[in-house]
Formats: sequence, C-alpha cells, structure tokens
Amino acid sequence: MNIALVNVSGRMSTDGSRLVSALLKRAGHAVRGIFMSRRSPMLYDERELELLDGIFSDTEAVMVSVYSSYAARAAQITDFIHRRYPRCRVFWGGPHCISVPEVGLAHADGICFSEGDEAVVDLADRLAKGGDWTATPNFSFRVDGRVITNRVLPPFRDLDSLPYYDYDLDGQFMLDRELIPMTPELLKARLASYPYRTPIFYFMTSRGCPHNCAYCNNCRYLALWGKVPIRLHSVERVVRELESQLARLAFIEFVGFGDDDFFVRPSEQLAEFSAGYKKRIGLPFGVAVSARTYRREKLDILLDAGLKIVQMGVQSGSQRVLDEVFNRTLSVEKTRAAGLDLARSIRGRGMDLALDFIIDNPYETREDAYKTFRYILELPPKVQLNVFSLAYFPGTPLYERALADGIISPTSREIYKFWARTSLRYQRNWETVLILLTRFLRLATKGRSSAVEAFLRFCGSRPVRVCMSVLPGAFFSALAAAVQGIVLAQARKKERAHLGSGAAKKAVRAA
Repeated sequence: MNIALVNVSGRMSTDGSRLVSALLKRAGHAVRGIFMSRRSPMLYDERELELLDGIFSDTEAVMVSVYSSYAARAAQITDFIHRRYPRCRVFWGGPHCISVPEVGLAHADGICFSEGDEAVVDLADRLAKGGDWTATPNFSFRVDGRVITNRVLPPFRDLDSLPYYDYDLDGQFMLDRELIPMTPELLKARLASYPYRTPIFYFMTSRGCPHNCAYCNNCRYLALWGKVPIRLHSVERVVRELESQLARLAFIEFVGFGDDDFFVRPSEQLAEFSAGYKKRIGLPFGVAVSARTYRREKLDILLDAGLKIVQMGVQSGSQRVLDEVFNRTLSVEKTRAAGLDLARSIRGRGMDLALDFIIDNPYETREDAYKTFRYILELPPKVQLNVFSLAYFPGTPLYERALADGIISPTSREIYKFWARTSLRYQRNWETVLILLTRFLRLATKGRSSAVEAFLRFCGSRPVRVCMSVLPGAFFSALAAAVQGIVLAQARKKERAHLGSGAAKKAVRAA
C-alpha cells in the first residue's frame, strides 16, 4: 500500500513519525515522508501544497503527525487532500490527537487517540486487504457523518521489539516554499537546534512520566489506562540503535535524550548505560530529570560518559501554583534543593544546567510571579533559564478549567496560534517582566556580572515594585515583547552561525 506520512512540526522531526514510517515499512508498505519544517506556525500557500501533487497522486492513505501548536497546518493539508484527492483517506496521530480526538475528526477520516505501535500497522493492513478498517483499535473514525470509537489497547510494553527510527532519506522530502528531496546536508542544517545550535539527534529511551501535570497531555493516558507504566528500552538496545543511526548521520554532534525523566532508571542500569555509551558512542549528551528522582550518585554515574547538560522542570516558585493550578506534586523546596545540588555538582566541569519555568498564568497573582522571580534570583548565575508562556493544550485539565472560567474560547483554528504564543496576555505586570529580564541579562552576560545581580535585586525591591504597579498593562506587554524579541533574534543568529556554508546554506535558504 502506498502511504504518505506528513509531519507538520516547525522543526525537522526526530519523533514518532519516523517510528511509524519504520513500522509501516517493516510490514511491507511503501512509505514517503513529507516534513513541513517551517519555523513559525504560519500556514502554507495553496501553490506550495500543489507541489505535493507528485506524491499524493498515487497515494492511497495519508497519515499526519500533529502537535497542537501546528494543528492548523494539519487541518489545512487535510482539507487540501480531501478537495484534490477525494478518494484518499487522511488519518491523524500524535499528541494533539491523544488529547482531543473529537477535534481532529472535524477534518481527518480517522484519529489515533492512543499509542500507534500496533494500531497504525493494523489500520494499514486492513486498508490494503479490504478489511473493516473502521474497527481498528486505538482509533476513532468519521464515517458517513457518524463517529466510531474503538477499544483501547493496553500500553505497548516491548519497546525493544520496535524497529529503528526511519532515517533512510530516499523518499523523504521537505516542503518550505519548494519541495526539496531530503539530503544529509539539509538534515544537518535543520537538526541544528536547542540547546547548542549544533546538529542534535534526539532519542527517547523510555515512555511514561512520573508526573500528572494539569497542563500536559500525558495526563490523558491516565484516563485511558487508569495507570501509566514507565516502560524502558534495554540499555543494549539503546546503544545499538544509536550506533546504527549515528553511523548513517555522521554529522551529528550531540545526543539529546527526550525521556521525561532519565533518572527513572535504577543506578545499575545507568552504570551499564554510561559504560556502553562512553565506549561506543562518545558524543556529548543531555538528559531531563525530575527533582523527585534526582540523586547525586546517579548524576555522578553519567558525568564521565559525556553528560553535557541537565534540564529540570521547576515551573513556578509558588507552592500554591504548583499545588492548586499545575497539580505538580513536588515542593518548591525539593526543586530548589535538587537545582542547587545539580549546580554545585557540575561546577567547573564545563557542563550546563537548564531549569524550566512557566509564566503568564492567569491563575497566579503578582505575588506568585514575584516568588518565581525570587526563586530564580537565588540560583547560581550561570544556570540557564527556559521560560515558557502557559499554553492550554486541548484535553488537559487546565484547558477544561480555563474554558469553564471563560479565560479561553473553545478550540478552533483561529486560536491555534495562542498555544505557542510569546507575548504576555494575562500577567501584564512588572513581576512577570522581571523574570524575562533576568533571563535576558543572564544570557547577555553569560551569568558573570555581579552588577547585573545587584541591578535585578534593586528592580525587585518593594519601592520599585510599588512604583511599577501604577503603570498600565500595555507598558509591560510592550517591554516583555521587546525583551523576548532580542532573545529570539540572538537565538536565530546563533543558529545561522552553526548552519555552515555552501550546500547547507542553500538547503535552508527558504527558511
């Protein structure tokens, strides 16, 4: 069966769509991949989509990988296919579909609302053989105006049985103003991303998260299964796939492990991983950890293997926000203790620590935002800050709460762009700007200026806060936008610097 896989994410995908491609190929299906790798969530011109005629003209089914921030693109290309190729069925999968399958069914013929490892191949086989494809588990379908929702399969556990992600570039294309066949040079340029703007290979060695945060669509799995098990690839399987992929992608300079919490593994497994990775891979790498599972001895095991950066979620310096808004069952003191211990442990080792924070939350007060600012101010100056505006992803408890409270409107194509916003909408105040200003000044000085720290403490003093409280919200929105704009411009400049020259620059000229 001829299948086209479309990934609508803004950056070149290294995620589940490549696994789906590998699964379908292993089952004997012909697969072509289209990556709509454009930096912003902006939509495509009709003439751009027409460039895909050569792919879609003989395609029997299209599968689209959808994140909420790019759902408008998924809707656009799905509607285009239905208009131009009415016999071609379009199916969606990915985080957006797990959260709100009913929303996707306004456009797609079917939605994979749970894990797709078994279900996607089952669907393709049924379509190829003429079976009852509308009975495929883990899928909902729209047929003649009716919605059919099928049973949920249990969590897929045998991760080692999965094929390697599909990095066979033959039959893969990028669409960005022109349809470009995938090449190593193009892939190298587009994989240059966070945190060091060098070509990065992202890879997940586990599934499941120890948290059940109200803003994250991972919580949907709890509703599907009642319990979300942590499932792990074996260490040998992880190292073998990395060896295979990096031999194919010789330009990769860094490995980013995308696990929600790399430290869920016991110390014995981390020691096995460290020894194998150092001997057979040898590239610098980064992991994400949780303050809940962080242990100094686990960190020490990984340091000798090339660990370069550790990322940890804090989200807020206000315990009230963590408990009552985010349903994040961690104490502020625990995250502070873990963050400070991490900072001390990596000092002088040429490593980085990045902590995540969420701002512009309508359920926090100015005092909550000030607590986050104070939390950040007490961190060692070289700690990197990742600051995100709160996004209401459909299907999450926080989305439902904000919808009931009239803070947001029901999901529609018009509000998709607000899931990835960078401007202040709810906390247009000095305390929130202080968080952004702190991040900017630390980036600008690389955390080396004591004068900056003194300036920030002055800006956060009570007299200054009182004076700033009389200014209108529009002033703080404009100030925040200016700070964010400078940070974004600097990031893009660094990214361009790492793209190289010649073929690589030509490959990304459309971006």
